[in-house]
Amino acid sequence: MADDNDVSRDYRVRLFYKTKPEPSKAAILDKMQVLSEGFAPRDGKRDSDRLDFRHPRFVANIGGKSVGATWSIREEEIEYPGDLTPFLPALEQSWLWDDAEQVVGDCEHQLLITDQTAANMRPIERLQMMQFLVSAVVEATACDAIYWEATEQFLDPQKFVEGLHQFGAKPWKAPGAFNVRVSRVIGYGERRDDESRDMIIDSLGLGILGWPDFQCHFRGLDWREIQQIIYENALEVFESGPKLQDGQAFTSVKATQVWKCRYEEALLGPPRKVIDIDPGIPYCAGLRYAVTAGVYVK
Repeated sequence: MADDNDVSRDYRVRLFYKTKPEPSKAAILDKMQVLSEGFAPRDGKRDSDRLDFRHPRFVANIGGKSVGATWSIREEEIEYPGDLTPFLPALEQSWLWDDAEQVVGDCEHQLLITDQTAANMRPIERLQMMQFLVSAVVEATACDAIYWEATEQFLDPQKFVEGLHQFGAKPWKAPGAFNVRVSRVIGYGERRDDESRDMIIDSLGLGILGWPDFQCHFRGLDWREIQQIIYENALEVFESGPKLQDGQAFTSVKATQVWKCRYEEALLGPPRKVIDIDPGIPYCAGLRYAVTAGVYVK
């Protein structure tokens, strides 16, 4: 399981707009009542400007005190409209939306949706409540782009809403719930030759909910096959929870190969626990290859 400081992080989603949004609290509440009956304003008022919410279902006793999950919506300006530099890593990993860059570059405003004190919620319920609220706000405003900060990807608002309806019984399959990132590693230290070119594929979106993500650092394998393995195992964790143990045999891309997995700190941010898949010699890479094969990596 992830450390306490990992699971307690707020879950954040940003909605981007070309024109300044005017979110209607009443409209959001009406849509949320359909999606999750009982969702209510913290101040008890439907028409106030305070966009803070609670749900009586999600309350826990912590240290003798009743603590409930809360959700907030805050309006923010994009600091440098048109400058995509802060969002380039996410745009590169936005596999579900090819036109994201053009749309995001035209946006000047944003709404930040955040949950707080939600770590005591069941992971699937926490995810689904955020999905419900994002959907309600998207449908109540003319949203142009969704930045699912927790999984570092941009989503087409219409496709997100359609996907949420399509996978209503399995919210982890809806767009945004998790992401499988593909990253290239070129060189270690002073090395910049072909033999030092590796890849890291990891999942993002499980760790913030309290489950371990997956990663594989490798060379000489088809990255698409590794991406599919990570995707399938992330889905399995969402459905059944993590079951893999340190050193356990792992199904590889070839029936004749046996890989192993172990729990480690993630190689790529954000900091979190991951289930690391070790493809063994000659496919393992980086420091693992150096240790396993006795090779000095500068």
